[in-house]
Parts: sequence; structure tokens; C-alpha cells
Amino acid sequence: MPNESSTDPLGIHPSLWRANQLGSDTTLKIPSGFPELDLQLPGGGWPTRNLIELLLKHQGIGELRFLMPVLRRLSLEQKKLVLVGAPHIPMAAVFEHFGVALQQITLIQTHKPQDRLWAMEQVLQSDAFGALVMWLPEDKALCSPPVLRRLQYQASRSSGLSFVFRPLQAQHQPSPASLRICLTAYSPHQLRVQLIKRRGPVLEHPLVLQLPQSHRALPGLVFEHELARMHAIQHAQESGRALDRHVHTATQRDTQHSNP
Repeated sequence: MPNESSTDPLGIHPSLWRANQLGSDTTLKIPSGFPELDLQLPGGGWPTRNLIELLLKHQGIGELRFLMPVLRRLSLEQKKLVLVGAPHIPMAAVFEHFGVALQQITLIQTHKPQDRLWAMEQVLQSDAFGALVMWLPEDKALCSPPVLRRLQYQASRSSGLSFVFRPLQAQHQPSPASLRICLTAYSPHQLRVQLIKRRGPVLEHPLVLQLPQSHRALPGLVFEHELARMHAIQHAQESGRALDRHVHTATQRDTQHSNP
């Protein structure tokens, strides 16, 4: 009679798993903030040392709110949060309302798509972040399988979370990412979440997740000092622009009066 452990993949090696079971490994997992989603993620949370693809039909459906629970958790642990190539500059007040410390956030914007990709790789190689959130360039040459394999390799050598946003149609393209999730709007405060690739069986039915609301941020996590500083900077910038407009208008008026 064969030894039972010989037929059990875990009995051979802990990294082996059956395709009809959720995979498990020794990689650190971080809770997503959505218990129903964690139940469907191998290991019960977002996997570190992996590239996580979030595929969107269009931007602005709540994709950043979807990540706010884990971003707040990491910011409270004094981990750096890096956003590379965001299509729009996020509002500082929004992060504050969700309890994310502004001093932990670094925004990287580049003029050229190639520079954006270079910045992503440099951050991954630094391994000095808790979460890296990336928006890949739309240029096909810059989101090709070799590029994605290189990003996955770099992510596997870092200890943080590596999220990459891509368009929904990319789901039909091969990807080395161990976790791929399609996000579509279900309602103004809900997302339909479909796991199309994970270490385990395909999830037949999508999840509908309630997005967190800013008023749910825990008391005492509104960073008043940082907020006051940001407001002061904004006021100074607006005052400077107003002064520039005043000088420009006055100069034009003087020029017109001096002309015969």
C-alpha cells in the first residue's frame, strides 16, 4: 500500500499544490482589507514578491479606493508608498481622509513613457517600499511580455507589494504575474472583482465588494499638522500665481500706454 504522504504534494514539497486547491507558500501575505477577497487569495492576502495586475475597463471606477485599506495599513507601519505614472495627480486630502499618512507617499511622474518604465524598475530594485503602485505606458512595446517578465523578476526580489494597472483588454494577453484581477464598476460605491489568474482554480463567479468610505477612517488618523502644512503650501502657491498674474497684467497695461 503506497505511503499517503507520497501521494500528497505537500508531503513531497511544501511549495507543490494541486490545481483544484488554493496555492500556499512561505511568501508574506498582507490582508487586502476585504475578508471575502482574502478568502479567495492564496495565503489569505496580497502576495509580496509578486507582480499583481489590476485590469480596468476605464480609470476612475474606485481603483485607488480599492487599495486604500492596505495602503493605510502600510503607512501606519511607516512603510513607503510609491505611485509611478498616475494618470492624474491624486488629491492629498483624499489620502488623509482614508487615514494614509502623506509623508509616506512618493509620487513619480515622467515626461517620456520610457522614463516611467525605468523609474518602475529602479524603485523595484531599491526594495525600499511597502507598496509600489504603477500605471504601465499604453505603448505596446513598453508593456510587452519581455517587459512584464522583467518587472515580475524585479518584484520577486523585493519584499513589498507591487501593483500594476493595465487596461481590461490586456486580460487576453499572456502575463507572468501570479495574480490578475479584473475590476469593473458595479455601483458608485461597489466594484465587481473577477480573479482571472491565481495559484489555484479559476473563480467562477466575481465578487462584489463594498468600497471603503472616507468617514470610516479611524479617529485620530487625520494628520492635522500635515494637512495644515499642505494648505499653507497651496495658499502660498496660489498667492504667487495671483501675484504673477497681477505683474503680467500691469506690464501689458504699461506697454499699451507707452505705444503711440
